[in-house]
Amino acid sequence: MYQAVIIVGEGWEELAAALSRAYARERIYVIGLTNSGKTTLCRYLIDAIPQRVRAYVDCDTGQSTVGPPTTEGMIFYPASPELPGRPHLRFVGSTSPGGHFLQTLTGAKRLVEKAVELGAGATIIDSPGLVSGGVGTEFQIQMIDLLRPTRIVAIQRGWELEPLLANFARHPAITIHHLPVSPAAVVRTATERRHYREERFTTYFSSARSREVSLRGIGLQGRIPNLKNPHGAERRLVSLNDPDSFSLALGIAGGIDTRRRRLTVVAPAFDPAAVTSIRFGSLNLDLDAGPGSMESHVRKRM
Repeated sequence: MYQAVIIVGEGWEELAAALSRAYARERIYVIGLTNSGKTTLCRYLIDAIPQRVRAYVDCDTGQSTVGPPTTEGMIFYPASPELPGRPHLRFVGSTSPGGHFLQTLTGAKRLVEKAVELGAGATIIDSPGLVSGGVGTEFQIQMIDLLRPTRIVAIQRGWELEPLLANFARHPAITIHHLPVSPAAVVRTATERRHYREERFTTYFSSARSREVSLRGIGLQGRIPNLKNPHGAERRLVSLNDPDSFSLALGIAGGIDTRRRRLTVVAPAFDPAAVTSIRFGSLNLDLDAGPGSMESHVRKRM
């Protein structure tokens, strides 16, 4: 996660103290509307409980801090030979959960499971910002039910999360912490959020080069294009996955050699022999486009 000065909000120190005193493994689900300061609180908690091995699970695919946009990511603190600093990534395929609820839920579940498997004492989950309305409420209820947190940390300006929290208020294994939005929370406009994504994509692909991946014997997932069309996948964002569907690398698809069944991708370094499946996202990415025009959404199967 990026480093910056953190202004401690109301109730943060008490929450960190409670986590420091805990003996059992903790799963902390931080929830709030967009621009409520969820990520800053997560960063604070990671620094405030150094006596425990911490895993940070970032479920915000639009403003991700662990991996590039369109991914959910998990990273350990502190890094060690047993727990290297490289992130585990799951490719959702979009910068928003909308239309990708299953991928978002499954990715978050698998990352939390991986954190527990590798021995995290505290797993801090930065939830997606989709909270409002019936769809947002139902989505968050399913996320919480699936991830089974020991604590829900609700950051709200008033009482906007209370209808959602009522579903877990009497749960014997969940403690709910109510925190106000910090006055220092940074509000990003839609333009600023898009600019952030473009910077993150540009940085991620700065060392990328073109290479070929065989499609023979490889599983295909997601918004699969017409593989009989040599140009059917061009500029599509894809994930090159290992056997557990964790991302080895993201790539920008180029042409398809239909005769040899090979896909050209522009991607950072990865081992082609380790790729067992390719997930096609619903986003086209053009790194040479002007500001604000790098992303475009796939509207139909090609």
